[in-house]
Parts: sequence; structure tokens; C-alpha cells
Amino acid sequence: MVSAIILAGGYATRLRPLSLTKPKALFPLLNKPIIRYTLDSLLSAGITDIYLSLRVMADKIIEYLKDVNMLDKVKIEIENEPLGDAGPLKVISEKYKLNEDVLVIYGDIYSEININSLLDFYYKKGCDAVIVGTEVKDPHRYGVLYTENDVLIELIEKPKRPISNLINGGIYIFKRVLFQSIKVPSSISKDFLPKLLRSRCIAVYKYQGIWADIGVPDDYLRLNFELLVQRYPRGYIDSSAKVSESSTLIPPYYISKNNIVGSDTYISSHTILGNDVKIGKGSYISESILMDKVEVKDYTYITGSIIADRSRIGRWNHILDGSILGEEVITSDGILINQGTVILPNKEVNEPVYDKGKIIL
Repeated sequence: MVSAIILAGGYATRLRPLSLTKPKALFPLLNKPIIRYTLDSLLSAGITDIYLSLRVMADKIIEYLKDVNMLDKVKIEIENEPLGDAGPLKVISEKYKLNEDVLVIYGDIYSEININSLLDFYYKKGCDAVIVGTEVKDPHRYGVLYTENDVLIELIEKPKRPISNLINGGIYIFKRVLFQSIKVPSSISKDFLPKLLRSRCIAVYKYQGIWADIGVPDDYLRLNFELLVQRYPRGYIDSSAKVSESSTLIPPYYISKNNIVGSDTYISSHTILGNDVKIGKGSYISESILMDKVEVKDYTYITGSIIADRSRIGRWNHILDGSILGEEVITSDGILINQGTVILPNKEVNEPVYDKGKIIL
């Protein structure tokens, strides 16, 4: 048997303003929180001894798990102080009776890895630990792995001149006994793994498939669109949604529960609407994510943007590429929001934003 620890306690500073009010683990992918994909994957693999390490906005994650009747599927450990990402492994191993082998997953990682295949590789390889490696186009932001015969030789954090495109995918298997050597607080990649590498065998499972760390808004949009194309190339409309017959829908798109799409509205490709979204007549939405309970009034144009929960967008607005609106933002009628604008939660915008890349605090 295997235990699993999901690390979901950190701040997501690069995802602000979205992460000011929503923990990263609850960011929706096709209207389903990323942590739900992780939990479903573990349960499907037959892993039931699951621990969830939380700190930032832990109450919101617990509330979500209650709402979807999954709180009894996990054991919650809330950090009272920052422990790093390695610290919780030691704390949980000392507090609970874990199985000999422990799967560790970052709560903000999306992958479609076959966990049973990963476990088979781990047992066959016979090492004390396994790192999942995956190839990316730009490895500069990640820990780069140098391997020989699927065994880790060197781990280089965020190198200026990467020696490969194979990076640390944020999924591990460790022998439980290894956690005894962890200092609190400490980092898995900067402290724990380098220490293990000096005396232990660490195997690398090379995963090929969809993988993403939703570290920045562009990554978050890109992953949503990739999943949309893969799963719903012809588009998806929930049975409870009300879409005007005079509207135009260009696939792929995702229209969730209780959406209302008004007459003569144009929903272009790569548009994802959360639950209870209302789109007024004559509006145009393209390559954007509108989260739950967003309301867009008539004749508004939105492209390449993310609009967080419960925001209200006025009539005749233009919201342009790269803009991010936090939760409960309200815009007046006739507002221009130029490219790359960032608006913090609970703001009212009554004047046009002409400057590109402006931050409205």
C-alpha cells in the first residue's frame, strides 16, 4: 500500500490578483478545481491514505471539500507557520502512521500521469526515491534534471543555460524513512533532494503527456485551452445553460451550469464560462476565462482575459488581451480596459484605462 501527500499550502504570488482571494489548488480547469483532478487520480489508482497539507486560505479548500463530499477522503494537516515544501513531509510522517512508500504531489500541478505505471516503475527500479520528469520548451523556470539510464545524476534549479529540457515535474515517490532527515523548514528541491542525491539512488520517470504548473496567468490560460481542445473540440454546453438561438458559438468553447447567453452574442473559440455566468445581448467573448457568477452586460467585447468570480462588467466595455480582473470587480458602462491591465479584487472602475499594463490597486 502507498500513502499520498498533496502539498497545497503555499502562496501563489505570480497569480495575483486571482490568488488574493482563491488558493491555487482551487483554480478551475474547465470549471473543475485542479485539486479535484489530483484527488480523483489518486482514488482511481486505489490510493486511499491521502494527506493534504494546507496553510494559505486553508478554510476555502476545506469548505470546497465539504461541498463536494470529499472531506472524508483526506486527512487535513494545517501548517501554523511556514514549513517550506519539505517540512510538511516530516511533520505528517511523525504525526501519522504512513505506509512505507509515500507519493508526494504539488497541489498546483496538473498532469494525466498513470499513477499505477509510476508505482510499477518505482518498484522495478529499486531506488529509494523517484522524481517524475517531463520535457518543456523553456526549462529556465524549473529544476532541470540530468539523468543516465533513468537515474538522476544532477538537479539544477532554474539554470541560465539548461543542459536539457527535462524538468522536475513536481511528483515524487519516497521511502517514508527518508523523511527523518528533513529539517524544518526546508525545500524539497533545494535541500532534501540534493542531500538524498549524495548517498541515495533517485530514479527519474519520464512522463510524456499534458503537464502544467499553473504558475503564471499565461500558463493557466494555456492549460485550460489545451484541455478544452483535447476534451471538447466541438464545444460543451451544460444542459442547464440557456443559450439564445440567435447567438453564435465557435468551437471549442465551454459553457457551464446555469449560464445565460443573450441574443446576438458571439462566443468565439477558447472561451470558458464558469457556473452562473450571464452574458448580455450583442456581446463578444474570445479566448477568455470568466469564472463563477460573472455578469457581462450588453454589447461588451472581451478578448484574451481572465475575469474572476462575481465581477460585473458594464455595457459597451472593451476588455483587451492580457487583462486580469480580480473577484467582485465592477466596471461602469462604456469602459475601455487596455491590454495587460491588472485590477485587484473589489474595485470599481468608473474611468477608462488607456495605459497598457496598468495595475489598479
